[in-house]
Amino acid sequence: MTELIIKHFSGQPTEYEGLIKRLVPQYKKQHEVICELLPETSDKQFRVLDLGCGNGALSELILKKLPNAHVVGFDHTPKMLEAYEEKLSAYEGRYELLLGDFRFDPIGIRYDIVLAGLSLQHLTWGERKDFYKLVYSVLNTNGSFILNDIVIDEDWHTRKLQYKNWMDFIAANGEDPDFWLNIHLTKDYPITLEDHFQWLEEVGFSKTDCYWRFSNFAITMAIK
Repeated sequence: MTELIIKHFSGQPTEYEGLIKRLVPQYKKQHEVICELLPETSDKQFRVLDLGCGNGALSELILKKLPNAHVVGFDHTPKMLEAYEEKLSAYEGRYELLLGDFRFDPIGIRYDIVLAGLSLQHLTWGERKDFYKLVYSVLNTNGSFILNDIVIDEDWHTRKLQYKNWMDFIAANGEDPDFWLNIHLTKDYPITLEDHFQWLEEVGFSKTDCYWRFSNFAITMAIK
């Protein structure tokens, strides 16, 4: 879904966040939860990777809360990285941007926090398992992996109800639910939380937990 949104607004990246809010329930609440999961404000020089950083909405949370943090924003769309620089111009010198596809291109090393906000659902299940290994390898000891993700419920009937509620939300915001559902079903590979935690633990992560969930969306964190 995110790929299509970025392509759709490639010439107007400033409209990206507005569209996301019409498609993602409790978008603001998700950001609040992510902010709460970040370390308490301190003098430590945290090194943070923002995967699929888009226009920098999550990076801005990090830079505001952690005054000595340095953020690496990673995205595959030049227009989004331009919007990122414009949005976060006040923080110049505290971030760097990488253009690439995180499935294939280097994402850097020695991070204290890796944050993925609604970006990993594009990975197939096999790709996701391998990517968890990569994230583990680039994190420092005691580093955290915070993931905001699209999920599916283990129970089929619950899953159907959650998708209905999600599409009702999209329709209530003036968007075409059939259009967006088709895009989601053909381009995204959501996972269950059961599989998610199992794969994280197989890689070596500990202290895995879900800190917020609403319908098809969940925020989790794991510690190396």
